[in-house]
Amino acid sequence: MTESSWTSDKIKASFPECVTLKEIIARLESDFVARGEVICEIRVNGVLLDDGDETRLGGMHCGEILDLEVRSNQPATLIVDAIRSTLVLIPDLEESCVATAEKFRGTDIGIAQKSFHECLEGCQWLVDTLIHVRGAASGTRAPISHPERWYEAEKLIARVIREISEAYSHKDYVLVSDLLEYELTGVLTVWRDAISLEYRARSGCGDRLQL
Repeated sequence: MTESSWTSDKIKASFPECVTLKEIIARLESDFVARGEVICEIRVNGVLLDDGDETRLGGMHCGEILDLEVRSNQPATLIVDAIRSTLVLIPDLEESCVATAEKFRGTDIGIAQKSFHECLEGCQWLVDTLIHVRGAASGTRAPISHPERWYEAEKLIARVIREISEAYSHKDYVLVSDLLEYELTGVLTVWRDAISLEYRARSGCGDRLQL
């Protein structure tokens, strides 16, 4: 991770053609892309910006910016970090699936339902992250090495989540619990194998993945 910073005086000197924060951000993104890096974080006056902040504060005049901090990294490093984060998450998701299944077999449906929504949100985050990773990798010199395995896993998890959602909508909690414990955990295993293969290829790890 590379950290870059500018004081108000340096901002005026470095971005003389820029009038607003939006223009500075556009210039920064262009500059970092040119040197093969992606901006990960932007802080303005000590505040970390999210996508909404960039839109809301885009019209801020350069004179209002007292300090500007940027953290950047190479796309290849970001891809490896994202893949690693999904590998760390999968065991937690597997435990969550089994625990949620047990809750549905219990008597407190309210607790089971809360756990159910959290479990599905975790699975959605996993899928969204991996789709983003695949897309980011496709724009580099090293796309996903076995994309067919990723597509297979995507189709499997989409099918199982659809079956779980249908069972849940019909309040068939016995079926929901079985699908969570056996089908969804099985799909997560397929994902883990596909991701581990990619992680080893990109990080130079040996046959055994150390997390």
